Amino acid sequence: MPPEEVESERDRSALAQLLASVAPEQAHSLAVLLLNEFGSIGRMLCVSEEALRRVAGANEAVVKLLTATEKVLLAQLRNQMPQKLISTTDQKLIKYLQGSMGPRSTEMMRVLFLDNAKYLISDQEFGTGSPKRLFVQPRSILKRALELDASGIILVHNHPGGDTIPSKSDVKFTMSIKMLCNELDISLHDHIIISSNHWSSFRKIKLL
Repeated sequence: MPPEEVESERDRSALAQLLASVAPEQAHSLAVLLLNEFGSIGRMLCVSEEALRRVAGANEAVVKLLTATEKVLLAQLRNQMPQKLISTTDQKLIKYLQGSMGPRSTEMMRVLFLDNAKYLISDQEFGTGSPKRLFVQPRSILKRALELDASGIILVHNHPGGDTIPSKSDVKFTMSIKMLCNELDISLHDHIIISSNHWSSFRKIKLL
């Protein structure tokens, strides 16, 4: 079998084993349907419960199991992430961001709020998006930073298409945030763009 077929079969087998705990007779067929619909296990775990129900039908136990599985996996990745972010490109941080955002089919913004010693205060999602565009107000991010008494922030958003090169709108948005941060004495440490398999950093490519 070609490597991609081997990987697909491995994913179907693993997913079927998981589903067998709540739907033993339907496990294989549901695994096939879910992967055909969402393309990968990662993307499947990122979709809403409503999207899962469209495929799983009346099998609510399957929906709850997959939702709980996503939470457990993300909690594990988050627990491995360093609480003091000495580097914005720490591989454990990147792994957490790719796991939580990379497989999503629409753009989203995540903001990490840090204190003056670069310890993580909070990790929150902002804005809504389409597959190619994100809608978020810079002032809403800075307002939350002031509420948390944060000294610094890290912006993170995903590119569902897989290309993590910053767009013109990404650069414009980042510069507007940077200007507001300067006015409020808040450090903009980085803006990271994530996909399932790739990432880029404004700081690393010297856009910040």
